[in-house]
Amino acid sequence: MFFNLKKKLMCRAIDKRNGQRPFDYQFAENFSLEGVDDPWINNSYYFSAHDEKMSVFTRLGRRVNAEEIWFAVYLDGKLYSLRQEFFPQGQSPIVVEKAGEDWSIAYQGTLNDHDEILFQAKFVAKQNPVDFTSNMPAARMATGMANEKWSRAFFEELQNISGQCHYEQEGVLEGRMTLNGNTIDFQLPCVRDHSFGKRDWNYMNNHLWLMAVAPDHQFNYSLVSYPVMSVLEVGHFRDDAGMHCMWQADLDFHKINKGTVPQELSLNMTLDDGKTIPVRAKVLAGVTYRFQDGQYILHENIAEFTIDGKTGRGILEIGFNHDNNRFFNQRELSSIRR
Repeated sequence: MFFNLKKKLMCRAIDKRNGQRPFDYQFAENFSLEGVDDPWINNSYYFSAHDEKMSVFTRLGRRVNAEEIWFAVYLDGKLYSLRQEFFPQGQSPIVVEKAGEDWSIAYQGTLNDHDEILFQAKFVAKQNPVDFTSNMPAARMATGMANEKWSRAFFEELQNISGQCHYEQEGVLEGRMTLNGNTIDFQLPCVRDHSFGKRDWNYMNNHLWLMAVAPDHQFNYSLVSYPVMSVLEVGHFRDDAGMHCMWQADLDFHKINKGTVPQELSLNMTLDDGKTIPVRAKVLAGVTYRFQDGQYILHENIAEFTIDGKTGRGILEIGFNHDNNRFFNQRELSSIRR
């Protein structure tokens, strides 16, 4: 009874807030760290592109004192990745720039220990952006809030997670790379992800991101646990019928509560039109990243997906705080309302 009342109250409040503060796409696209001196403020650009033969993911996370860098290519069953994770501010070897309505990505250097690559690509948007605040059903955030004990301290601490802007967009990554002397032209279905605002990796307990992309569909399921909110789940699915947001999912939390990478995951996602789609992911290869001196460990894995009978590739990203007593705030997982 109290859960349902709390959820209803928060749905109203969230809908009102989103109406008053709609997503400003142009502002978000042009956000920069100019004038920022707070090292906790992050401006992160991520691209993940896949077909049945090749996968690419790259991330440029800008801060005023450092840059967090990912770059990996999975080709013919072999993973090539950039070993160094952090660079001084302004010294990223990956160049990400806005070019009109598109985005360009360039990298030249070494992957693994001795593999040389020249990579140049352009992201061209094909779908509207999806904002993880205003475009998601209010019931998702309201459910996460209703699961917690309310107090003045609770609402004050919510400010730790309310300052991030986070959106993604589906498109095509097209370009050319020369890897160890072999040149490949590519045109890959791609999702780009942009987030900015305060990001303290150590404030996260654990998280999971499942994302798949193909010419005829795109899927997203995101779960994160914070000290202030044990579980927040959102997601969506696009196919030829259009884009629909997640209403509920039945992922078994016990499978992602061990501090290790699950090699396979499955779930059923119910969408806002009432349709339920089965999802299965299987890991192919991955890279592990360590943030803030190992306070948070993130595993970025390329995965094969089957979604409502459609096959494709994408990402199974999972992360854990170094303190495993913090996973899901040690809640009894079966007691969490979803």
